[in-house]
Amino acid sequence: MTPLVVRPAEQGAELATLLRQHGHAPHPCTLLTLGPGNELDRLANQLAEADIVIAVSTHAVIFADHFLLQTGQTWPNIDYFAVGDASASAFAELGIRAASPADPRSEGLLALSELQQVAGKRVLILRGNGGRDLIARTLASRGALVHYCCTYERHYPALDGSALAREWQAAGIDSLLITSGELLQRLQTLVPEDAHPWLHGCQLVVPSPRVAEMAEGLGFLHITIAQGAANQALLAALEQRKTR
Repeated sequence: MTPLVVRPAEQGAELATLLRQHGHAPHPCTLLTLGPGNELDRLANQLAEADIVIAVSTHAVIFADHFLLQTGQTWPNIDYFAVGDASASAFAELGIRAASPADPRSEGLLALSELQQVAGKRVLILRGNGGRDLIARTLASRGALVHYCCTYERHYPALDGSALAREWQAAGIDSLLITSGELLQRLQTLVPEDAHPWLHGCQLVVPSPRVAEMAEGLGFLHITIAQGAANQALLAALEQRKTR
């Protein structure tokens, strides 16, 4: 297959390499870039006061760890959680065991037994700028004291959507690997409406039922839900579709 890879540059390159190893012809195009978050200077103090740390994405872990290394600080010995396998794996690479749900969504995380009795616990959520607040609201309703740390920020470069749509169609793009609702919305907005029939006819791989619901609402016709946003999960979902 010829999938469009829109992950940020480094991750996109890793995913493209994996896809080529399995006989696919990926077409990388970075739709967003990432940079350090504007709240990183608060991270050390927040970690020192936290009982629980939750990472909502791989990038939240990577940027936080990079900052701690730069400032000569370490992760404390407390309880760690990750929304999906990719974030849990990012923690594991640092020697940190993070609990993660089988259902790679905020809802799945909130269903974990370890997060049911959190009254009085101090919870720090590592995330990018913006995003859902379901985890914070739910844990606060259970009596937790919740704080955020924006460890990274998303930036969307100016792109010519009409030119890109023509390029992608000429390249024979037949599938789209999308790892977040934000990226899906960015793609939908970027591609002009007269190319939406082509876009919505491509096979779409998404990381969760929530993003699949969003895709259905936008008009996508062929949606496969991967077991999270990790590169191996995206490949497995693409391979599953290819064999049907």
